[in-house]
Amino acid sequence: MAEEFPFGALLRQFRSAADLTLEQLARASGVSDRAISDMERGVSRGPRVRTVEAIADGLALAGDDRVALLAAARDGRGAAGTPTASGLPPPRRVDDFTGRTAELAQVAEWLGGATAGTPSPVVMISGAPGVGKTSFAVRAALLHGPEEQLFLDLRGLDAEPLTPVAVLHRLIRAISPELRVVPRDTDEAAALWHTLIQGRPRVLVLDNAISESQVRRALPPRGPATVLITSRRTLGGLEGVRRLRLDPLPEDDAVALLAAIVEQGTAAPEASLRRIAELCVNVPLALRIAGNRLVSRPGWTVDDLIARLGAEERRIDALTAGDLQIRAAFTLSYQQLSAEARRLFRRLALVPGSSTGVELASVLAEEPVPVTEEALDELVDLSLLEQRADGRLAFHDLLRLYAEGELSREEAAADRAAAGRRRDDWLLDTAVAAGRCFEPGHGLTAAKAATVVEITSSDEADAWLRAEAENWLPALHQAATEGEDQRVIDVAESLHWYSDSWPMWPHWTEVFGLSTRAAERLADDRLRAEHLGYLAWVQIVCLNKPEEGLEYAREALDSAVRSGDRRQIGWAAYYVGWALSLQERWPEVIEYASRAEDDLRAADDREGVPNSLILRGLGLHGAGRFDEAIPVFERAIVRLTDPATAPPEYIAKFAEVTARAFLADLEIDLKRWPAALARCSDGIAAVERSGEASVRMIAALSRRALVHAHLGDAAAAQADLASLRALQEKAGEAATVTGRIAERVAEVERLAARHR
Repeated sequence: MAEEFPFGALLRQFRSAADLTLEQLARASGVSDRAISDMERGVSRGPRVRTVEAIADGLALAGDDRVALLAAARDGRGAAGTPTASGLPPPRRVDDFTGRTAELAQVAEWLGGATAGTPSPVVMISGAPGVGKTSFAVRAALLHGPEEQLFLDLRGLDAEPLTPVAVLHRLIRAISPELRVVPRDTDEAAALWHTLIQGRPRVLVLDNAISESQVRRALPPRGPATVLITSRRTLGGLEGVRRLRLDPLPEDDAVALLAAIVEQGTAAPEASLRRIAELCVNVPLALRIAGNRLVSRPGWTVDDLIARLGAEERRIDALTAGDLQIRAAFTLSYQQLSAEARRLFRRLALVPGSSTGVELASVLAEEPVPVTEEALDELVDLSLLEQRADGRLAFHDLLRLYAEGELSREEAAADRAAAGRRRDDWLLDTAVAAGRCFEPGHGLTAAKAATVVEITSSDEADAWLRAEAENWLPALHQAATEGEDQRVIDVAESLHWYSDSWPMWPHWTEVFGLSTRAAERLADDRLRAEHLGYLAWVQIVCLNKPEEGLEYAREALDSAVRSGDRRQIGWAAYYVGWALSLQERWPEVIEYASRAEDDLRAADDREGVPNSLILRGLGLHGAGRFDEAIPVFERAIVRLTDPATAPPEYIAKFAEVTARAFLADLEIDLKRWPAALARCSDGIAAVERSGEASVRMIAALSRRALVHAHLGDAAAAQADLASLRALQEKAGEAATVTGRIAERVAEVERLAARHR
């Protein structure tokens, strides 16, 4: 039987009889599907005994069939004999290779100028599965020059990768086929290889390396030989090498590659190709599979393929064309991981957002942070996870879908649900702790209760809330979906004070919208008034939509009145007045500000009273009642600076700067220049005491420069403008001069020109 059927054909016959795909046999035997495919196609005619036995076990062969398969493999090893002088030619060139222009130029620069007197240039090319490392290396080798290329697949992800001495043997036989004996000792073989390659202009491509030791002895000590290594691993232990990581293609290059594949098979609109590229996350292997599927199925339209790829639960399986499988490419890497790293990889599919920090990964893995860091390093090293410049970790959508599939296959539904609950509990508990760092009366002591991550400053709290917003916000949505109304309220209330520090985040509408609806379900008018007030703040401050803000504020006032809570009544009236001030409805602003002051004073709200006074002063100013506005702002400053009535210090300082700025504007509008100068100087001193950002100091300096100019003190005006510009240059784009400030600066310049 072994004589009638060569090993590859016999193996294919047994696999077909067992009704197994290459992937299924790979899983059953532990031998990669790529290795099995090479055996069946005759590329590998003499596999090792242990490999064949593992395949026989996977096929459940016994008796004569098992003996026949082992005998055919033994005969194949005899026929294969010693490697011939094939020269180890590169694989067939891919004519539709697309993009990578900058990367190819970089490699050409690194390889250029190699001479016998210089160290041999070595470029280490790494990247995720399917990103096109081999094709890139072959293209780079061909572009390097007329030198002979030696291409050796190191079988790094096979069950039995080439050993270091086997690598050396194949290289030696490739350039010196006349040698009858090659040393079996690794050191002796390395010495012989280095002697043989010395002075020869060769481009050596060592493809699919698994470890540093596999390639280290094969690296020529001196040029003119050059080396390109590809690996899914980073091989960080290799010294003296240039490193290049390949990422998915840019969108335009991905579309161009698709177009090149399908151009002879079907006409495809560019918009459709862009959608396919997006679903393939611009990964070259996925793009090639998608293009091949479209070309090989004449009855399919582009929309048919998009529909198949658009179903997330089917996308990985849909990316299969013959023996090209995106799943198989991912599985080869997944099988290389330790048990801890495999579990973490699977559970990272439960991260709601596009990235994660180490702490959330630790919660999902149920391991201490140091253990989790080791597993993450393993994933990054094998290119199954990318560490971004900001330190956070992410993988693209195809790897996420693969991880989801492995999670469903290997872990019970109850375990997956429990991991999701732990994730959400930790995210929301930590969000509450971080948010309370900004709340008067709480501060850092509350944050230290958070598990896994310890927050010791408001800066750390701010950094965590921003970095993990893409994860804690979905957790908040999930809590709302599951009817955890009080939990939603608690999270939103803890973040209320923090929201002042990040007003431009576009998702505060979601946060306070969820909490408002939770308060409605709890039928609590006081809570509803409070959270409607937060929504009004979002519309007024974050979105600059005073009309919508006014609607929420009026709803808040109605709920507050029903609750009878004077503090909430006062704040709701304040929000109504604030929204009205943006519409310049000054008489109504004065009315609601006065109402707010009365109720907040009755509730002894230290923050609310001075803010309502400032709002009332603004209304009087807007109504042209300048002399009435001045004492109102002065009363606000007294409340803010008297320890018996002052709110928390950072609130008091911020509000004092605001009140003094309005006082200066009043005196300027009244053209009382000496009084205005005094007010401006007081305002600048208040900004200095507050430690406020440079934007408020720039505004204060622009006022004083204008007053100096009107008083005829051009030198003082120019000095303030010089200080203003220095602050602006230091702060950069955040301190761009616009609006009122720009108008003041322009007026100062006009006045200065008039006096020259």
